Amino acid sequence: MSSITPDHTLVLVSGANQGLGYETVKKLAAEQPNYHILLGSRNFENGKKAADAITGLAKGTSVEPIQLDIGSDSSIAEAAKYVEEKYGRLDVLFNNAGISNVKDASFREQFDGVLSTNVTGYACTTEAFIPLLRKSSTPRLVFMSSGLGSLTCQLDPKWPFHGLGNESQYKAYITSKCADNMLAVLYAVQLGKEGFKVNMICPGHRPTNLNGYSEQASNLSDGAVQACKRIVDTDKNGDHATFTSMDFVYPW
Repeated sequence: MSSITPDHTLVLVSGANQGLGYETVKKLAAEQPNYHILLGSRNFENGKKAADAITGLAKGTSVEPIQLDIGSDSSIAEAAKYVEEKYGRLDVLFNNAGISNVKDASFREQFDGVLSTNVTGYACTTEAFIPLLRKSSTPRLVFMSSGLGSLTCQLDPKWPFHGLGNESQYKAYITSKCADNMLAVLYAVQLGKEGFKVNMICPGHRPTNLNGYSEQASNLSDGAVQACKRIVDTDKNGDHATFTSMDFVYPW
């Protein structure tokens, strides 16, 4: 076992070597004392470089890279085994890793690839870490969603992104985020009875690799605020089964 104590909060963030996952790790590391943050990355070397670049840690807080490819059952299993053997528990799982498209793919291949990563990957990762989360006194599950996954918003002609799904390149991603919401709801119903807090977040339109660092997007660091809020919330009577952004509660 490691020297991490029961007072430490153990957090695993998937897809955290760049983008919103990385910003979340940086914000947590700078602001939360006695946290140990596992920076998940499909490529371990990229994760190590990202972890090494994080400075200004809060007292007692540390960041550790861990290899985690949510598209690989063996990678997920190895990551869960590592956490079990070294730490014996997990307090927070942030399902963040995801893709927006598959390059040079047919329409079917787009759907198969995006949903496999964004939905099946989240489900398989969550299933693997539930036993470790059950060993936490305040287990939390956070799912990276998007307002694009709101059925109500998509049907509202006044919504700024209404009709975005008319373009075929967005259909798979939007569908995957809607499916992620349902997946999170299923876990909220299942695990809420055990004291888990399960919440979905929309980070807003931020410049990331998912959207080709869109010039219309703004302030990447702000996108991590809602994730951190859910991660640090240990109130047993706190929010559960919500779908929110920084200042907005999304309709389903």
